[in-house]
Amino acid sequence: MTTVPTAKTAQQATADRAAPNSRITSLLAPILRQRGLLLAIILLVVIFSVQTPVFLSSNNVVNILLQGSVTALLAIGQMFVIITSGIDLSIGSTLALGAMITGMLLVADVPLPLAILAGLAVGAAVGTLNGFLATKFGITPFIVTLGTMSMFAGLAFLTTDGKILYSLPQSYLDAFAGRIAGIPVAVVVLAVVTIISMIVLKYTKFGEYIVAIGGNQEVARLAGIKVSLYVTAAYAVAGMLAVLGGMLLVARLGSADPVVGTDLMLPAIAAAVMGGAALRGGEGSVGGAVLGAMLIAALQNGLTLINVQAYYQQLALGAIILVALILDRVQRRTKKPRTTEKAVI
Repeated sequence: MTTVPTAKTAQQATADRAAPNSRITSLLAPILRQRGLLLAIILLVVIFSVQTPVFLSSNNVVNILLQGSVTALLAIGQMFVIITSGIDLSIGSTLALGAMITGMLLVADVPLPLAILAGLAVGAAVGTLNGFLATKFGITPFIVTLGTMSMFAGLAFLTTDGKILYSLPQSYLDAFAGRIAGIPVAVVVLAVVTIISMIVLKYTKFGEYIVAIGGNQEVARLAGIKVSLYVTAAYAVAGMLAVLGGMLLVARLGSADPVVGTDLMLPAIAAAVMGGAALRGGEGSVGGAVLGAMLIAALQNGLTLINVQAYYQQLALGAIILVALILDRVQRRTKKPRTTEKAVI
């Protein structure tokens, strides 16, 4: 007796045949989403390598990775905040404050592990303060972090009366400015943070909830999500990553300056937005934030190599930020209504 396939079995067979393709598409999706950034980086590499052969030398590539790694760490933290529909203007000052406190403890002969933990705790504390003020009192994150940016910058100076800290322990310099299997520690740290952040954003409740909050905060609250808790946690993560970036930067420079890293706030925001973080919230990409930071680092490095003066470099960076914001606005106007499943890795 011949069995005639039902509509259900036919649909199931079609789904089964499509499943392998869907899995492949899902795996390639994060790469495909960043093809614009990848093409921009390739274009920059071609342009600058034609202008100067030094650009593609191994030493210069390492310099770009080192320069971009700190910005990338800040951009990943900024991305978590932007996903919640917030923004952290204090991230550069947080970096400076955490770096100064860590440096001060190290100079005072506090054991290295304790000094590192104390610095990360400072980052978490100031991030928590930002999140608490924004959620508890309903103040716009832009205004909150604009105020705390000035506060943290002042505290960074007060920790050492504005003095630059030299004579940092060699153990610290080796740990944060050395190499692991020939790869700079900063690059290794960035790789580890990137992988962990991708997993957190894609496969944990924290990632799921901050995306839901950024998509529609009121709906998230009605669904039982503790909005204040998760938003504050996102700011705390941003603070810790900023301080971690500060530790790497200070080790590379060999001294802790109260103004170290304060100029990285705008590049970090630009990198996150260029990488797919929507300023309206609900969307973000860890890989995109890292690529955005590397694009900025490659641009600044290339312009320096061809002797473009600093103010023209600032002009170029400002143009990139504006383009990123314009593209975000265009995307916002043309994109179809969103669901809460918009985070990508």
